[in-house]
Amino acid sequence: MSDDAKSRVQVSLRIRPAKKGARHSTKVVVRGAEGGDVVVDDEQRTKRVYHFDHVFSGGQAEVFEAIGRPMLREAYKGFNVCLFAYGQTGSGKTYSLLGDMGCEERAGVAPRFVRCLFDEAQRMVDEDADLTIKVSLSMIEVYMEKVRDLLAPRQRGQEPESLEIHEDPSRRVYVRGASVHQVLSAERMIELLQKGNANRQTAETRMNETSSRSHAIMQISLSQEFACVKKKDLECVVSLVDLAGSERQTKTESSGQQFEEAKKINHSLLMLGRALNSFSDRKGSDAFISLRESKLTRLLSESFGGNSKTWMLATVSPTAFNLTESISTLDYATNAMAITNKAKVNSVFKSLELKELKAVVSSLEKQLESLAAARDAKEVDVAILQEEREALRLAVHTARSQDTAAQRLQSTVQHIQLGNIALRRRVEAAEKRMIWSLDNEASFLFYKGRCAISLRGVLRGEKWAYRLALLAENGQATSSTLHVQVFSLNKDLTVLEDPMEMVGRSIKFCLRIVGAEGLPPQFCRHSFCKLSLLFDQDNRYFTTSTAEDTTNPRWDLVKRFELPHLTPEVIAHFNTHHLFTFEVFGFST
Repeated sequence: MSDDAKSRVQVSLRIRPAKKGARHSTKVVVRGAEGGDVVVDDEQRTKRVYHFDHVFSGGQAEVFEAIGRPMLREAYKGFNVCLFAYGQTGSGKTYSLLGDMGCEERAGVAPRFVRCLFDEAQRMVDEDADLTIKVSLSMIEVYMEKVRDLLAPRQRGQEPESLEIHEDPSRRVYVRGASVHQVLSAERMIELLQKGNANRQTAETRMNETSSRSHAIMQISLSQEFACVKKKDLECVVSLVDLAGSERQTKTESSGQQFEEAKKINHSLLMLGRALNSFSDRKGSDAFISLRESKLTRLLSESFGGNSKTWMLATVSPTAFNLTESISTLDYATNAMAITNKAKVNSVFKSLELKELKAVVSSLEKQLESLAAARDAKEVDVAILQEEREALRLAVHTARSQDTAAQRLQSTVQHIQLGNIALRRRVEAAEKRMIWSLDNEASFLFYKGRCAISLRGVLRGEKWAYRLALLAENGQATSSTLHVQVFSLNKDLTVLEDPMEMVGRSIKFCLRIVGAEGLPPQFCRHSFCKLSLLFDQDNRYFTTSTAEDTTNPRWDLVKRFELPHLTPEVIAHFNTHHLFTFEVFGFST
């Protein structure tokens, strides 16, 4: 592409060879001439001459070198590029664009472009270690004014999902939901192109055995990212468009679904033609309206007057039978040559900022590594200090343990000494008929007197009142006495001569501790009586209330008891042995 025309749509023409054995007229009326001219002469009309950038008469390689190679150069400069093939059905659009992708000689522009794209990427990466190149592919079709993903999984018998066209904040058009495939090799991308082309809607018509019934758009996204902050990242989109061919119903003899498809195809191509006319006449507002009148023109809006460098490959049949369609295509292509685009390099400034941050992170990581090395050296010193500290701690612990043992020994000696003193005082108190308590830290003095009774009177049915002399700890009598009453509660019980008459019966009786008299004055600060039952498995005992500041306390404690099913042995035992014991306590403080 020359410098003077770098923003103009580049238009090339390819004339398909006449088919041998065709049923219609094979007279050639469209011929290529020198210098990019095309002559139309059917001897019945005025001779016409058209001029284009290229007119191809050779094979697939010639087409690629004239169109694909310049597109590749511009793409790597960061420009969006587009190639769309336009022409009558059966004129060779798909063959020129895709060709036989499995054959190197018959491969079209797209597979050749893909191989050169990856070859160039490898060369550039080998020369610049800071460069990373990423490639992705999406492929859609416009069928019956519905946008469909050609690379999405499809299930037999189900209609493919219809996708919606949207615009981003920069008013760039995109298809929401279209799958994007990251590609790492030319072979993989060609496989995807073959898959997408196989998914296109096609049908056999009178004019073409495999007529495309949809417009196919292949978009290759190319990004160049540099690790070096001084270099700009670049990105671009390569669009390869295979338009469905215009048809005349009288020639294709289509009907039913094919007729409806033809109507939609012709309508979208008509809208595209209007858009081309509007742009070529520089009627911006009309062009805007035209671009929104069909899905196709909206998807190609960047390719005409937008941010893209665009190539058009027009294909025609040379025969008189298709003269009308050929002239229409030539007029179409002529209008396209008058369109000027506003292409610009797509620099990614956001990526540049990101690289600056990455550079800062890299610098910080190096500093961190340096600090880590210094830390490791200090950790060795710390480990040595920790070992020394642990040895010192063990030494201190040992010293403290020895000191603790000495303190415990000293405490034991003191405890023994205090015990000896307490024992000596207890002996002295016992000699004075007093008890020295070791259970109280205050070490107060207290008096204790004991006595006991049997049930002899109760078993006879008598009421007894006892005045019991209290004995000291050493068994000697004291001047203190305890007043106790015992009497039967059996209402039908009379006084018996022989207690054995109670055999087999039960006896209920009441025990009352009235009080005491003559307690030692020095032990009358507090006093109480404790009642214990001998031969009781539960070792039960009862205590009276506490009297204060009196040598003659009165407690008046009453307890009831029952002896069920008396036996001779029990009667004999309780008649002669003590059943209750009493302990009277008096405290000095």
